[in-house]
Amino acid sequence: MKNEATGFGKGILPRELIMKTYCLFIALCVALAFTASAAAQQKPAKTNKAQPPAEAESKDKKSEADAKDKKEADKKDAEAEAKEKKDAELEASLLQQRGLGLIRQAADDAVGLEDRRGAVRVQATAADVLWERDEERARKLFQSAFEMAVSYYRDTKDDNTIRLSPNTATSRPDLRLEVIRLASRHDGTFSRKLTDQYIEEKQREQQEGRLQNSLQNKGDNNPLFGKMDANASELLRTASSLLEVDLKAAIELAQRAFALGVSQSAPSFLPRLAGRNRAATDQIYLVALDRLRNDPMAPPGQLMLLSAYPFGEDRVWVSNGGGTSSYGFQVPPNFTVDEALAQRFLAVAAIVISRAAELDPAQVPEAVAQFGAALFAARMLEPKVAKFQPALLGDWRALEARLSNLAAGKSLDGVDRSLQEVARENQRGASPESVGVLPGSGDRIKELLDRAQQTVDLAQRDDLYQQAAFEADRNGDPKRAIGITDQISDTEYRRKVRSWISFNAATRAMNEKRFDDARRFALDVDATDERAYLFFQIAGAALKEKDRARAVELLDEATQRANAADNTPEKLRALVGIANLFASFDPPRGFEVAADAVRAANKIPNYSLDQPQLVRSLAQRSGHGSHVSNSNVEGFDLGKTLQLLARADFDRALLLAQSLESKPLKLSAVIAVASSVFEKKQMAQAQ
Repeated sequence: MKNEATGFGKGILPRELIMKTYCLFIALCVALAFTASAAAQQKPAKTNKAQPPAEAESKDKKSEADAKDKKEADKKDAEAEAKEKKDAELEASLLQQRGLGLIRQAADDAVGLEDRRGAVRVQATAADVLWERDEERARKLFQSAFEMAVSYYRDTKDDNTIRLSPNTATSRPDLRLEVIRLASRHDGTFSRKLTDQYIEEKQREQQEGRLQNSLQNKGDNNPLFGKMDANASELLRTASSLLEVDLKAAIELAQRAFALGVSQSAPSFLPRLAGRNRAATDQIYLVALDRLRNDPMAPPGQLMLLSAYPFGEDRVWVSNGGGTSSYGFQVPPNFTVDEALAQRFLAVAAIVISRAAELDPAQVPEAVAQFGAALFAARMLEPKVAKFQPALLGDWRALEARLSNLAAGKSLDGVDRSLQEVARENQRGASPESVGVLPGSGDRIKELLDRAQQTVDLAQRDDLYQQAAFEADRNGDPKRAIGITDQISDTEYRRKVRSWISFNAATRAMNEKRFDDARRFALDVDATDERAYLFFQIAGAALKEKDRARAVELLDEATQRANAADNTPEKLRALVGIANLFASFDPPRGFEVAADAVRAANKIPNYSLDQPQLVRSLAQRSGHGSHVSNSNVEGFDLGKTLQLLARADFDRALLLAQSLESKPLKLSAVIAVASSVFEKKQMAQAQ
């Protein structure tokens, strides 16, 4: 039989070949499975599988449409923003044109005002606003305002004094200087021309004054300062008035003034000038020292007027044993003492005081008073001699001893009392060395109370109680001060003294953030504007402490009290001040109070543009003295308050301004409101 397993016949494969093929197939399947598994575990690579043409084209078209829509939207937004900006600029331009028209019209209307002081102010203010927009018109207005002011002073002989009572007065600005000050902001050459005219006018006034003097005397004899040259006094007053508007002219006039003599305004003028030009002030001071050294009749009182400047002190004292005067003033920050200048002063002081010791009472009637003045000066200056000129100390003390013998009696006792008064002031803050006497003067209050109880004259007694109360107030003891006022016999005088002390106490409490105490003291202040001033000052301090609720409560209370008062300038100032503060954080409420102020203004005849000031005055009952405090309060200016409100609602503020019946007040307020349209860009930039 034939074996089929090993044969190749009939197409049948051998068994071994079949097995090998099967094994190879299995191996290949395993390999492929392993490769697929490994590939699945790896991060799939980005494929370039092509999308169907229709789908890709659809997505591209959608992206292009989205980009186009966004571009069109951005374009529309930009066009809308540009249009809005253009509309805003057009609106602002139209509003500014409207403002310019209002200002020009107000300036024209001022020409016919009966109140010439008001007319000058309106024209000068209009010129100040118009300068950057219409310089030619503004220049003409400045010139017109100045000429009107010159004519006013020639016709009225106005001395810029406001009489508060028969024995009390305060000052107001010189209109000519107000015009110069505003003009100097824009054109120095033009303002200097006006300054030269002002100086000529002052010289003419001085000449007229001397001609009207029946004694034909160039100066006045003063017990403390001797014969004062009228020209020196007037020149220095003019220089002082020019400090803020024309420094060069002020320095030139001051040099001329001190070459003629040392006037009573010298102590305050020197530090004011030093704050602007120290080198020029030192040179002027040397001119003054040379004048005293070369004048054989220069009295010690004039010397003491120069005693503060070289040492950087803020007060001078002058006494002859019969009367004492003191002058306080501010010293420039960082003022440094020039030892050479101090030594120069002390050398001249030695000459002037020594000459006084040589006077013969038989030939010089005022010699005894000069002895007292020289002794006071010598004792005041001794500590400075010890520090800056120790080589002179022995001779200085010998001179003091000689003057003590010459000034025996009442004059010597008076000098001692004056030195004790200086010591008391010294104890309140300055160092003993700076004043020149040792502290330890006893209880001044007790002394005044004892004198009051021993005085028969009721007016003098009340004045002594007033002095004692003020002394306690200066010592920071308002409770004791108010208790002392209860002893004053005259009811009206007692009320005024108490009100003065309460004002001071409220101010101190406010500064110490004791707002409840400040309010309590403020309620004890009688004058409507003074009380309202304290209330909105306290409210302003509360706002700084983020206490809006307290501020609103204080202002609402102040408004209620002011509206209940009689229609007086004090009431108007109170309401304007309250509205001014409201304007800074609550304009709608500010408009309401401003409307109250306008209604009050229309019921007050002859309200002057000079009156937005806080003036406190207290005349002594005996008529021998007074206390006056005068402060410029911007919040009391109705025009400036409406100007603040105009930033919130121009038309509403303008309507209030135009509803004022006093024409000078109306024109001034309209200009203030109209000028607000030129501030908006600056305000926006600041914000």
